[in-house]
Amino acid sequence: MNIDHLRYFLVLTQEMHYGRAAQRLNISQSGLSHAMAALEQELGAPLFQKSGRGIALGRYGAALLPQAQQIVTLADNCLRSFQMLREGIGTLRIQTIPLLLVPLVTRLCRQFKAAHPGCDFTFSTGMSSQVCQSVLEGEADLGFCSKIFSDPQLEYAAIQSRPMVAAVPLDHPLAQQESVTLAETLPYPHVTYSWLSGQRDPVDRLFAPVRDRWHIAYEVEDANFILELVAQGFGITVLPDTPPVHRPGVKRLPVTDPVQTSDFYIVRQKAPHLLAAADQFFDYCVSQANGMDLTNEQLPPSAR
Repeated sequence: MNIDHLRYFLVLTQEMHYGRAAQRLNISQSGLSHAMAALEQELGAPLFQKSGRGIALGRYGAALLPQAQQIVTLADNCLRSFQMLREGIGTLRIQTIPLLLVPLVTRLCRQFKAAHPGCDFTFSTGMSSQVCQSVLEGEADLGFCSKIFSDPQLEYAAIQSRPMVAAVPLDHPLAQQESVTLAETLPYPHVTYSWLSGQRDPVDRLFAPVRDRWHIAYEVEDANFILELVAQGFGITVLPDTPPVHRPGVKRLPVTDPVQTSDFYIVRQKAPHLLAAADQFFDYCVSQANGMDLTNEQLPPSAR
């Protein structure tokens, strides 16, 4: 079915006059008449009937009207979407681990959107494995995670490194110190990430040389849950220095021996992406990571 003929039909239903509709469409009146005749022939039914000096919508025309409106709207939206694709704008679906959503991911998205007014975002959260799976299956355009999952279709880039720190209750013996070594944490029970979390890997690497002396009392998936358990005296923890660590009720202590960092990544399906803005945003995040110190910038001012 000719989309232009449907557009002509919709204008004609508004004007109910061939001359005015043709003038509005910037075509000849005979061209409009020919288009309507072709549409009626294709449908096998008359769409208009004479009414005085003008025309009126007939029974079959009234039946076509809502469907024609839907078809033309869908066609216009399709054209608009592909124009957005070509021009590198559109809505990007972002999935991130909660640790990075505030404030790193939101800051990067805000700055990118300011520089690309036609771009917008939708957000969802999940664990690193879920983030990477969503990107792989096309449910998210880009992801932010803390663990690399080997897959030939995925591309990762490190965008931030965090030092490892200890967090202890305010009334804990270690709270009197300003820093701590890993060995000094070993006499106490620990709360740490479960195996479902991508943040368990850097913690495991840190404790690998002393694994037989590492007493894990509780394992949970979420950093906020870990810190709440610590604040309530269930144990101490060693984890990357992310915003949840900077909360009331716990003392944050840099781990000075050994010194280790935890990396965070942006992930995408290997370029080129269907939506040009996805590749542009990926490159933007990498350039921001390479061009400035994101480590301290993302922490609350009181924690710097």
